[in-house]
Amino acid sequence: MKKSVTFDEEKLEQILLIPTNRENKAGTCITCCFYSSLIFITNIVYAYLEGYYYYSFLFFCLLCTSLLVHSNIHRNITVLLDKIPIIGIVTYGGYLFYKKCLTLDGWNQYTIAVAIVVTFLTTIFLYYYGYLTNQFCYCEDESQAYYYHSALHIIASIGHNLILYL
Repeated sequence: MKKSVTFDEEKLEQILLIPTNRENKAGTCITCCFYSSLIFITNIVYAYLEGYYYYSFLFFCLLCTSLLVHSNIHRNITVLLDKIPIIGIVTYGGYLFYKKCLTLDGWNQYTIAVAIVVTFLTTIFLYYYGYLTNQFCYCEDESQAYYYHSALHIIASIGHNLILYL
């Protein structure tokens, strides 16, 4: 006799650190996070123009997966897919930042380097600290959570554009 496997969507959302859409499990609404994902177009274009084609490709992948996630299409699957370009961007961006920090020259470049670190720490704070404390991107008020997640998109985009500028 086969045992039935129960699927606990809420538990999976907690494991994957997914901000839930409590009011609309059917996935028919588009939030401000969908539109704020479009900021990644600046990263795609800027990285391409600067000759960082791999970085540009990673941001293109992130744009696609982010738009899928925030349009609530097959949310559990797309959130997993969304993590892949995020990991690639953080890794490659960190590598570029490290290489560029080896040749910093002048107070202007040091100021930009500090701004990059601040944007990185801010995204970590909004996402992971928010997850641990049910604040920011994980606030009980869903509209406020979307607002912070949209801010996260913008801050991360600025940080990675600053890496390119450095």
